[in-house]
Amino acid sequence: MKSFLDNKKKLFVFLILSSLALISVVHSFNQAQLYSYDFHLSPAKMVSEGVNHYQYVLEGKNDGGPQDKLLHAQHGVYGHGIFVLLIPFTLLSWDDAKLLWASFNIFFTFLILFLLLRRFDLSKDVIILSVCLLLMSTPFRVNIGYGQQTLFTFLFFILPFLFKNKFSVFLGGLSYFKYNIGYVLFLYFVSLKNIKKILISIIPCIVGWLSYSFITDTQILRNLFEPILTLKYFLSQENKLPVTIFSLLEYVGIHSSLKLTLPLLLSFFVVYKLKFIKDDLYKLSIVCLTSLSFTSHQLHDYILLFPLLIFSLKNSHYLVCKINLLTIFYFFFFLRVLSYFFGFQPWDFPYGYFGYLNNLLIILTLIINVNHFKNKIINNHSLN
Repeated sequence: MKSFLDNKKKLFVFLILSSLALISVVHSFNQAQLYSYDFHLSPAKMVSEGVNHYQYVLEGKNDGGPQDKLLHAQHGVYGHGIFVLLIPFTLLSWDDAKLLWASFNIFFTFLILFLLLRRFDLSKDVIILSVCLLLMSTPFRVNIGYGQQTLFTFLFFILPFLFKNKFSVFLGGLSYFKYNIGYVLFLYFVSLKNIKKILISIIPCIVGWLSYSFITDTQILRNLFEPILTLKYFLSQENKLPVTIFSLLEYVGIHSSLKLTLPLLLSFFVVYKLKFIKDDLYKLSIVCLTSLSFTSHQLHDYILLFPLLIFSLKNSHYLVCKINLLTIFYFFFFLRVLSYFFGFQPWDFPYGYFGYLNNLLIILTLIINVNHFKNKIINNHSLN
């Protein structure tokens, strides 16, 4: 009788969560038809017309005025390849392109879920709960509703941790296009001292760079550095990019270059230690935390907390995993609740005091996890 009642309770909870998840997916898809302001169609359109959008930005033409060719929040702060890949979407109307990209983003989401949940040894309860929590989360809804490229990046970012073959490494290189995420994967390959993986992973970037240069008739060497120059251009503008605790360096007169190099050095220090760890789910969780800790991120990028969510649900008997879940719930749900009290929208939180608080919280989560588990995992190879 007790077992029967427990099963009925589980079924009731499953129906509630799955219904909320479905509502979230449908709502997000509908929002995408209204907004999708982050879908980088306008820079891809410029590239398709032979115009170098990096030079357009560096010349100060991206001023938000009525004649600005870069629309909405599509400032083009990505690697060359993403704009080449998006060129087919420029053949469609804006409304049709938004519809198709939202469909792709939902497909990317379910493919990520399938790959991660299939790869690791998880109970049915963990699988159901993690799927519903992700689909109900604010980062998921913002990704779909605003047409972000994070889900595309995340899909390819996880592949080298799931499949040990050259093709997954090659596809992993597609995540480099969104370099505030993909850079950590590159550093991880560097820490392995595996020249073959490094070379294979940069092929998509090389192809994207050469294709972009050819299409826009830009001098190749000049074009190579334009994405970084564009990033530095936006870093020099107040409130243009989300803040991190490293943004405080500018208030003590530290050169802007150190704001880029110091996070890279700290990221490499963390991922270098991961090469001794055998638990791939833990390793992926820490790599994602490293990316979120040391570079600027909008709220939609916190969907990278999903591997840590799976890991923490699977190992919920550890106190640190319970702490992880509180952190994840803060980013997945509580920030949205706070937005109603503070008058913010979710995309406002990476700026100002909340931006510093959120980044500090992620860094503390990274430190706590690394310190707690490093000895157990190194000695036992994996958590049971």
